[in-house]
Amino acid sequence: MTKWIWVLCLGVTAFGARLKDIAMLKGARNNQLFGYGLVIGLPGTGDKANELTESSMGLILKGLGVDVKSQKMDTKNAAAVVVTATLPPFSKVGQQLDIQLASIGTASSLDNGTLMMTALKGPDGKIYAMAQGKVMVMKREAKGGGGGAGGGASVNLVSGTISGGALLEKEIGWDVSQEKQLKYVINNPDFTTAVRIAKKINDELGGKYAVANDASTVDVMYPYSLESNPIELIAQIESLEVEADRRAKVIINSKTGTVVLGEQVRISPVAIAHGNLKLEIKNQGADGNRGVAAVGQPNAQAGAAGAGAGAGEGEAAKKVMLVKPGPSISEVVSAINDTGASADDLIAILQALKSSGSLQADLEMQ
Repeated sequence: MTKWIWVLCLGVTAFGARLKDIAMLKGARNNQLFGYGLVIGLPGTGDKANELTESSMGLILKGLGVDVKSQKMDTKNAAAVVVTATLPPFSKVGQQLDIQLASIGTASSLDNGTLMMTALKGPDGKIYAMAQGKVMVMKREAKGGGGGAGGGASVNLVSGTISGGALLEKEIGWDVSQEKQLKYVINNPDFTTAVRIAKKINDELGGKYAVANDASTVDVMYPYSLESNPIELIAQIESLEVEADRRAKVIINSKTGTVVLGEQVRISPVAIAHGNLKLEIKNQGADGNRGVAAVGQPNAQAGAAGAGAGAGEGEAAKKVMLVKPGPSISEVVSAINDTGASADDLIAILQALKSSGSLQADLEMQ
């Protein structure tokens, strides 16, 4: 029987995240770089009879002043790769960037190879960085599933990384002081979050400086006192804490037995029968409170109840949980867990609740 771990995100007090963590300044964005290169020094694990690798080696050697008399070259110690990197905003010439490599030929491993100097270009075709260095392949141990069976090495030998393997040669210029206003783009667009951000900034600056344009953007005008110093303004407002709103969602990972849910998740009145397990969400009980009634499997409960004299079958099988604000998914999961239901039972019940329209949240299975 799978032991379920469920996580309830409660909101007893408002949780605020920094503005810089839930929104980004438009213009201050990452940029993607890419290039084509050769990894050499492989112990016979490179490309086998690859014309692209052969021609690339020939061109490189020719550029180094080596006269290649024969076009036919052995490429088993070299591999053609695509190199990618992410260029952060405000990066300056000489800064180091981490790079990733992936084989595009028939190589069986890039481990401990050496990337020859490779030009990394942006979408505009211009060279922004040069890369080279020792390739490292990440080796991970694959753990067994929920039953504990299986396992072994899970290794991708044809892709790797070089930490700090590229040097920035050309900057992507963006002068924030030339902008007439700041524009923040919310990572998870939401109208409520946008309005909260604008209100928080206005409260901080003491005036009507921020306006929520839509669910994803908030414009901020410069106060007169900070018109000549936008960096100070950015630092001031990005440290503000804003409560980000979000859609109600339930995430279930059937492999690890994990249920993650938020405080916004609610359940409408409904009754479900699943095999020997019955679940009833009560709209209102006799005492005026709502509740969740979970009836466990009779066979499983009988053994536990048999030792206690005087306990009726209904008392042994039934567990009622009452909550004042209204039934939520947390009470449902807790009630199901207490009956000793299996992982499949929980998944089936949550899917049925979603299909019936009683689960007021998005259900995501992983």
